[in-house]
Amino acid sequence: MKSTEKSMSHFSFSKNKSRLPPQIFTLGGLMLLLITSLSILHTNEYEFVYVRFEGITLFQLSLYDTLLYAAYLLFGMLTGMISDRLGRRRIFVILGSLVSVLLFTLMVLVISYTQLLILRFLQGACSVMAWQTLMTLALDYADDSNRGMCMGIFGSFLALAMGSGPVLGGFLASRHVFLPYYAAAALNITVAVLAVLFVKEPADLRPRRSLKDSVIVLKLRPVLSVPALFNFVDRFHLGFILYLLPLFLELKLGLGPSWRGMLLGIYALPYILLHYPVGRLSDRIGRLTLLVPGAILFGLLFSLSGYMGKNFTITAIVFAALGIFSGLTGPTNTALVGDLVRTEENGMAMALFNFAGNFGIVCGPLFAGWVMDLWHIEGAFLSGGIIELATLGLGLYLFKQLVNPSNGPF
Repeated sequence: MKSTEKSMSHFSFSKNKSRLPPQIFTLGGLMLLLITSLSILHTNEYEFVYVRFEGITLFQLSLYDTLLYAAYLLFGMLTGMISDRLGRRRIFVILGSLVSVLLFTLMVLVISYTQLLILRFLQGACSVMAWQTLMTLALDYADDSNRGMCMGIFGSFLALAMGSGPVLGGFLASRHVFLPYYAAAALNITVAVLAVLFVKEPADLRPRRSLKDSVIVLKLRPVLSVPALFNFVDRFHLGFILYLLPLFLELKLGLGPSWRGMLLGIYALPYILLHYPVGRLSDRIGRLTLLVPGAILFGLLFSLSGYMGKNFTITAIVFAALGIFSGLTGPTNTALVGDLVRTEENGMAMALFNFAGNFGIVCGPLFAGWVMDLWHIEGAFLSGGIIELATLGLGLYLFKQLVNPSNGPF
């Protein structure tokens, strides 16, 4: 527990100033390309899957994203364990992006929905191998004095991809339903080449003696369950939004792919802009000081968003506000992970963090589809907001139980 206790003071502030490691910008650029290759696919799932394969239900449509996130769940853990054990990161970025190129190409050629779902699962395994390793590398290069700032900058690239990707995807999909998938393949080729040329292994990264050392990190650091739980609910709502918002615009407002992409971009824009300043501010005033109010405001507004979205303008205002509240929670929670572990534990700690998040993003579309079938689409948004508030309460309770308040203000 010594390393945990030592790092607790950084929940509140750090007086030491450290120069940003240049690799953060390289890693962020690759993350931008990788996440763009994934986010451009969300705006035309209705046409690419539901219209393309006759006879499937809206619940079956939700399986398209659910299997992707299930692959994230399983292979994210394996990648974290193995990369810590080997003391190597770069190879996972290269392999994950290269195999993804083949899978994106095959997905436009299949003739049955079952085949498409199998390819979607495999693509998810390769994608998480690449993007989670980039997140781990960013954590490797940060230190106690700049962790929030580093993760804020890195997260800005990620958020930019989440915001610009759907807009680009909507533009491409309006021209041909398969174009986003060809673009995704091209982006992954670019990532593989750039990773070979520019990504470096951290100098202080050492192999762990066994996989068992990686697996027991949660037992040694039980407080990791707190950021993991917060990531669960953040990604739960991301899955909710990526699945449900395009359907809401199609079924309630009659808007096509380009409008869906625009609204997803509007949601992501404040999230992008806030990542760096919020991350830097959290280094000074504390992680929870920003995370808690952001989560409360998000939960309250998300509960009402389905009922408030009577037209595109109102819906855009609501989701822009939701983006602001998300921007208070994202970089602070990611930096919290690095506060709690040693560098050689980063791979498994990030794997556990993403495991919870990926479990959330698996549950999000499934839960949204289930509630929508039983009730209605507005009720799905209401139930999602209630889950946000309930999970926050549980997380704060766990934090109080697992962290010694004498270590400093949080």
